[in-house]
Amino acid sequence: MELIPETDLDVDVAPGKRRLIEAALRLTAGGRGFATLGLREVAREAGLNPNTFYRHFDTLDDLAREAVESVSRRLRPMLRRERWLAAHDEPHSVPRRACVAFFAFALDNREAFLSALAEYHGTSPALREAVRANLQEVSVEMADDVVQLNLMPALARPTVDEICTQIVLQLFHLSNEYIGTAAHREALIGYAERFIVRLFAGAAVLEAQHS
Repeated sequence: MELIPETDLDVDVAPGKRRLIEAALRLTAGGRGFATLGLREVAREAGLNPNTFYRHFDTLDDLAREAVESVSRRLRPMLRRERWLAAHDEPHSVPRRACVAFFAFALDNREAFLSALAEYHGTSPALREAVRANLQEVSVEMADDVVQLNLMPALARPTVDEICTQIVLQLFHLSNEYIGTAAHREALIGYAERFIVRLFAGAAVLEAQHS
C-alpha cells in the first residue's frame, strides 16, 4: 500500500508573511472577527512596520483567507497520512486514529481553529466562504480515502461524500470544546469515534435495505 507522504506545505512562506498571519490569528483567537482588526494593529502584533503588510497582502481579507488556507495545507496531508497508516495497520482503527489526529492538530493550532470557528458564522461573506471551502476540501479528501482504501465498499460515492461532510463539520465544531475543556478530551474522542462509526453503519444498513 502506498502511503501519503508527510510534507510541510508552508515551508516556502516568507517569514514576514508568516508573522503577519500568526499575529492575526493571535488577535482573533478570543472570538474577534478578522473584520475588526486594523492593519497597524496586526503589524504591531507581528513586530513589523505597517508598510510590510502590503508586500504580502492587498487587504486584511486576503490575509484572513491565507491564514485559513495555510492551516488547511498542513491539516489535510497529516489527516490523509494518518488514515492510510491506520488502514495499513488495523482498518477498524481508522475512525479513532483520525479523530485523535484531528483534535491534536486543533489543540496545537488553537488560535487558528478558534479564529476559523468564529468566522464560520462571521460577518464577512468572503471569510465564511473560505472556511467552508477548506472544510469541504477536507471532506472530499476523506471521501477519496474511504473509497481508495476500500473501507466501506458497500456504499456509493455520493453517500460517502455526504457522510464525510457531516463528519468533518461535526469534528470542526467539537474542536471548540476539545480546545477549551481538558477534562473532557478523551470523552470527546470517544464520542466522535462513535459518531463516525454509527453514520457509516447506518448508511450501510439503509443501502442493504434498498438493494
